[in-house]
Amino acid sequence: MKMKTTLLALCAALALVSQAGLAKEVKIGMAIDDLRLERWQKDRDIFVKKAESLGAKVFVQSANGNEETQMSQIENMINRGVDVLVIIPYNGQVLSNVIAEAKREGIKVLAYDRMINNADIDFYISFDNEKVGEMQAQSLVQRVPQGNYFLMGGSPVDNNARLFRNGQMKVLKPLIDSGKIKIVGDQWVDAWLPENALKIMENALTANGNKIDAVVASNDATAGGAIQALSAQGLAGKVAISGQDADLAAIKRINNGTQTMTVYKPISKLANDAATIAVELGDGKQPKSNATLDNGSKKVPAWLLEPIAVDKTNIDSTVVADGFHKKSDL
Repeated sequence: MKMKTTLLALCAALALVSQAGLAKEVKIGMAIDDLRLERWQKDRDIFVKKAESLGAKVFVQSANGNEETQMSQIENMINRGVDVLVIIPYNGQVLSNVIAEAKREGIKVLAYDRMINNADIDFYISFDNEKVGEMQAQSLVQRVPQGNYFLMGGSPVDNNARLFRNGQMKVLKPLIDSGKIKIVGDQWVDAWLPENALKIMENALTANGNKIDAVVASNDATAGGAIQALSAQGLAGKVAISGQDADLAAIKRINNGTQTMTVYKPISKLANDAATIAVELGDGKQPKSNATLDNGSKKVPAWLLEPIAVDKTNIDSTVVADGFHKKSDL
């Protein structure tokens, strides 16, 4: 009888051990602003691969730059019973209600690369975005220390676009105040779309009789649209222009001399770290942070990475060395 009791106890203990070894599968809903942009396709692929390697399951949806679509996609993910929402917001100002709904269901929320304001989110991962703006302006000022500057901001509903502008102005304001730089126009580009940037640049050139020396473009998609307009006037390569994201087309333009620089954000690091953080949140752990940011509702723990300025001189040692682009593709 004693032998039988011992065997039963042993079986029960083994069952408990095997259950403990079977960690629950973390379900992640990834709501992406717009998969039409090359940038987000890379993030998605790296994130999904890493999360799946950690045993998670990822559902991905793209809002194609539409805030109502994104809200309904997030609601759909809540209904599917995800453990974690990873959101690249189209509009970081309008998600507080749907996030409150997620929190009521015990779902953790990670804001990816763009802050979600006035909402109860658990964590934020991105780059130092003011630093991005500083790098953009510094690169142009080195090339064009005085003259007519045109400011081309990003999407007016993207919190990052404001942070880039803050960084740009840190560098430009003293030069504007001293009269070395004159701002001859300032426009924000809806949805970051190149076709919107093209129209804005055409109008700016007309309004200024083509007398523009530098364009502070906040990313590569808008820089591409602006360069199309400059090209039509025979000005591509003569006007200094910044960018961001290290898109393949932008690296080619930098090689050709029509774009001055871009800011490379090592996306593989961002996406891999984000996947690790998302799985930790899903497992009920608190990820480590290196910053805290106020989103208007709370102090949000954050993990911020360092951006890298790229021009003709360091393409090989940055985006090529990281495997972000193949040398043969350039």
